[in-house]
Amino acid sequence: MSNHQASEQMLGYLYQVRCALKLLLENDNSDFQISIEKFDDVAFSQEGVPKQLIQLKHHVQHKGSLTDGSTDLWRTLKVWIDVISKSPDILNGTEFLIVTTAIAPDGTAASYLKKNDNRDVDSAYEKLKNVCTKSENTTHKKYYESFLNTKETIIRKLIEQIYVIDKEEDVIGIEGELKKQIRYSCLPKYENQICERLEGWWYKKAIEALCSDTPVFVTQRQVRSVIVSVSQQYSDDNLPIDIFDISNLQEDDLSINEKIFFEQLKLICVNNHRIQIALRDYYCAFKQRANWVRNDLLYVNELEEYEQRLIDEWEHAFASMEDDLDKCAEENEKIMKGRSLFSNIENKDIRIRPKCQDAFVMRGSYHMLANQLKVGWHIDFYDRLKKLLDT
Repeated sequence: MSNHQASEQMLGYLYQVRCALKLLLENDNSDFQISIEKFDDVAFSQEGVPKQLIQLKHHVQHKGSLTDGSTDLWRTLKVWIDVISKSPDILNGTEFLIVTTAIAPDGTAASYLKKNDNRDVDSAYEKLKNVCTKSENTTHKKYYESFLNTKETIIRKLIEQIYVIDKEEDVIGIEGELKKQIRYSCLPKYENQICERLEGWWYKKAIEALCSDTPVFVTQRQVRSVIVSVSQQYSDDNLPIDIFDISNLQEDDLSINEKIFFEQLKLICVNNHRIQIALRDYYCAFKQRANWVRNDLLYVNELEEYEQRLIDEWEHAFASMEDDLDKCAEENEKIMKGRSLFSNIENKDIRIRPKCQDAFVMRGSYHMLANQLKVGWHIDFYDRLKKLLDT
């Protein structure tokens, strides 16, 4: 397979998944379930019974024509004839859709199967049968034989239930159609981010479906629920939270300047498990804040003002610890008081925005401040660690 063919095939898979999401959101029946490559490329079903089988055909830059001899057309017919031969009852109440970026030229069988005033099932049947009897295309021989060897009544019933939707948006253009579906659920400036997060969730569902031995169905209600949930994170009183891979985090993954918060925790003799949790909080907060900045989701000086609130809260607690410690306090008492201060700060609920409630944001931000020695836990943290700032 050439690189070009591989790229076309990959685009076809991506188109299939992305188009499935579009079709689900556009479907008039919110109770319909969609499955990917169970009954067909995409299928809408109700209580496990297929109601629409959909074959998706993608051509780069709208190239392609659904003529009477089109491989796309005949391959699709063969797929559906095979399905019917195994499950004859599927013809009862099921629509068969061909959704394609190609064009169905006027006067072709495909053009007669569109949902418009020119729909003519009998003419479509005659044209397809004519191809079967007169075509010399040996590559399509198995398609033609399958058509001719199936009872005419079955073929006619199948054709009656086929609908062609041509000149559809390609894999890139579908993104605009998806944004139309979420437009009234969010502020316009957040459309791109919400669409990306929705598709991220959808691709995971598609992978789950393709890898599963049992059917995986998704309803429009579920997708709408995801849109609402994600949209609520993009508001004046909230921020989106991402998921990060923290399975293999190690201290060695940090630079020297990033490890100062480790030294802060070691000064108060925090155990290794707690240090590992702190590493997770630091990493997630660092990545999350970077994502917010990159996606332009923060107000001017919002992070700086948030950090100042954290410092103010810490200063009150640190000053209280200073009062509790004598100047001649033993090291063990300093360690115990410092650990108590750290626990006290960890258990606070200081949010960057009211509804952004994930605790790692605050905890990780404190560790980022600890790296700069703007906060600390041991009473003598600055004097003992200030040399690390110069390394």
